[in-house]
Amino acid sequence: MEDRPLKREISDFSFPTSARPPKPSFFSRMKTLLRSKEGIPTDLSHLYLNDEGSSWANLGYWKEEVRYGKACEHLANHLGTLGELGPGSRILDLGFGCGDQFQVWEKEFGVSIQNIYGINVSKSQYEYTRSRYKNSESSPNLILGSVKALSKFPENYFDSVLGLDSLYFIPNRKSWSEEVYRILKPGGVFASAEILLADRKNTFFEILKRSLIIRLASISGDLSNAEGILSLYSSKGFRLETIERIDPFVFSGFSNFLFSHIKDPSSRIPQSLKGRYEMLAEYLASETIKKHFEYWMYKVRKPESDPLA
Repeated sequence: MEDRPLKREISDFSFPTSARPPKPSFFSRMKTLLRSKEGIPTDLSHLYLNDEGSSWANLGYWKEEVRYGKACEHLANHLGTLGELGPGSRILDLGFGCGDQFQVWEKEFGVSIQNIYGINVSKSQYEYTRSRYKNSESSPNLILGSVKALSKFPENYFDSVLGLDSLYFIPNRKSWSEEVYRILKPGGVFASAEILLADRKNTFFEILKRSLIIRLASISGDLSNAEGILSLYSSKGFRLETIERIDPFVFSGFSNFLFSHIKDPSSRIPQSLKGRYEMLAEYLASETIKKHFEYWMYKVRKPESDPLA
């Protein structure tokens, strides 16, 4: 498998007495994980979480679901509805992962696969997605590269631009959101499902912890809270239409799945990844995450007449 997670040393000693070693401190665990190159958003580690034939990489929408693949599909479906997808839509997916959502949008909304465009900075995910369509008569239009590739599209080109659990990894939002506005048709929709900063005051210690987590998770350093993000979009000319906070149906569900999957004897997750996933599951289930992050879905629209013209 490409980009298979690198192995790291795992302590697995048996202790003769009931005494167990003290649990490593938060900063100690952060230090270990920061040195690791496994389980990063741009590799293929997420395949260990999927059933055969699936390659989902989002956190899922767990309101009425306990299976990972279905939860991911529900989030993609929810975003497709928010993004007003339909037959004839020409859409752009920013950070498409391995492209499982393309099949959802094609099947549930009638979007032609030839009208789906995607940008991904990950070479391994890009090539994996391309391989899935190598024997198909038609395929999505995939671009390997950063959001700088947005400049290649003409003005007023897309009906919808979407971000499925991806935009919080992409830096320089101020710059690329201008490009999103430019390439959307008048009346076009920009919709996202993503992690944003929690809208609350934190102690210096909590701010430091969150900064370390942002670095560990490869989250963009210019991420803001919902108010800040929407204020930025408004300054670019977008009009807010819908916003919904859904972290109660995201964080805990994915945490429960990770815990059960790690303990499942049939799980394919290598030991080198289990520690990372266990720490993520603990964090998502904790009260601490409420101090740091929230999960939102939103839709903004480019007006029919450009207010910035």
